[in-house]
Amino acid sequence: MKTSLFLNNILILTIALILFSCSKTSKVNSFVFKGIGTILSVSYYGEKNTKVELKIKNYMKQFEKDVSYYNKRGYVGKINTFAGKKEIKVPNWLCLLIKKSASYSLKTDGAFDITYKSEGFLWEKNSKNLPSKQNIQKTLKLVGIKNIEINCNKNTVFLKHKGVKIDLGGVAKGYSIDKTGEILKKAKISNFIVNYGGDMLVCGKKGNKNWIVGIKNPLKTGFLKTIVVKQKCEGIATSGDYERFVFKKNKKYSHIINPKTGNPVEEAHSVTVIAKNAIDADAFATAISVKHK
Repeated sequence: MKTSLFLNNILILTIALILFSCSKTSKVNSFVFKGIGTILSVSYYGEKNTKVELKIKNYMKQFEKDVSYYNKRGYVGKINTFAGKKEIKVPNWLCLLIKKSASYSLKTDGAFDITYKSEGFLWEKNSKNLPSKQNIQKTLKLVGIKNIEINCNKNTVFLKHKGVKIDLGGVAKGYSIDKTGEILKKAKISNFIVNYGGDMLVCGKKGNKNWIVGIKNPLKTGFLKTIVVKQKCEGIATSGDYERFVFKKNKKYSHIINPKTGNPVEEAHSVTVIAKNAIDADAFATAISVKHK
């Protein structure tokens, strides 16, 4: 799925949605840093606030530790490590996030599924070799939200069978973007763009002008179209195969895995979703990429 990290052959420096440059007279502050396997940037209109910038950076640092599939000491790492053995106690916010992720699976008929990693990890193994059809077939039974028990009264998550793996990459950017937006709003900053790896939450205006973003053309330079954000807040997410992929046997494969087949999706070069928040845009951009035909 979308944000499973192929640590090799990954291109993270080119962002799918490009923020148009701000005029020199605008009071726009911007800061850029790295996290969750990509480039993170925040731009906001008004006076510079170093405290809120530091708060956002610290939040993202801790968030990555908690939800990264690759951090075995984090909550997601522990959930996967003890699959089929015991339930794992998690913070309430994370339990609710996993529960919400499971709901996306129901809404998309399984096109979005955080258990896809049970098969998707095969594409990360043996960087030069294709997974065998037999191995993919073996893992298909481990995919599906039926394999997860979520109890947000006790704040526990249990993977029912050994080998079941979850990866929150398909919602991690969207969720953290929305939370970053909340941090900004609590600091009385209502005009901003949070851009994490090309997925965005765009709120308010740049002074008396609307924010404008462009959707990059996946096949050549330039933009497919530009978006003038006129709503109070809009989440914008793009999913595609033109920046994040892996080469095997001289063929490019998307990092987006179809949960029902265990294979990378094909021909979904770029899918952009605009929603009221970033997490919905993030999840549905992935699902549409899987079900694009």
